[in-house]
Amino acid sequence: MGGIPVELEYKFKIPPDIQERLASINATLTKDITFTDVYLDTTDFVLCCSNTWLRRRNGKYQLKYAAPDRVKCDVRQYKKTGDEMLIRQHVYRVIAGFNNTEHSTEHSYDLEQLVPYAELTTQRLEYEADQVVIDLDRTDFGYNVGEIEVVSSCSDDLQSGVENVQRVAALLDVQTVDRPRSKLMTYVSIHNKALRDKIYSLFKF
Repeated sequence: MGGIPVELEYKFKIPPDIQERLASINATLTKDITFTDVYLDTTDFVLCCSNTWLRRRNGKYQLKYAAPDRVKCDVRQYKKTGDEMLIRQHVYRVIAGFNNTEHSTEHSYDLEQLVPYAELTTQRLEYEADQVVIDLDRTDFGYNVGEIEVVSSCSDDLQSGVENVQRVAALLDVQTVDRPRSKLMTYVSIHNKALRDKIYSLFKF
């Protein structure tokens, strides 16, 4: 799955004057959308425990998992794909590997066997500026978060992508030590504290 793009993301708390800050860097509003994400996993949360995140967004599957060759920095780096066959194959490998069972790259997993563990609706304002995307998200459970994002098509572009994200974060003056949680982890923290504790014991978010 080496050809899957890497999504570079930097989450930030949305300041009250974010519109003025966006205007100062000539950011352009490109989308005003609402979508619902349903997150799926095995009953024992094999995907979550493998830093693999599968969702249906408005009915279409999307998969994110930690990029294997990450640049060490405060920008999160995930492989992301909406190709259902690639998703089925990767989910199969993750579950087979977790259970120490034999597997091949040709096998795929029936995603219908997975169960939902989170459902959240987001209203998003999407802006573009300086070759990055800036999302302002408001959820149906009262959590708001911003994200600066770049999608890199190959590992050679990761460093320049990271630098672009960090540069825009500095221009918007949203770089803070106290980083906000993702929407999903905030939802899980409210509705399934045992799963939250399990995930945080394995990964740093």
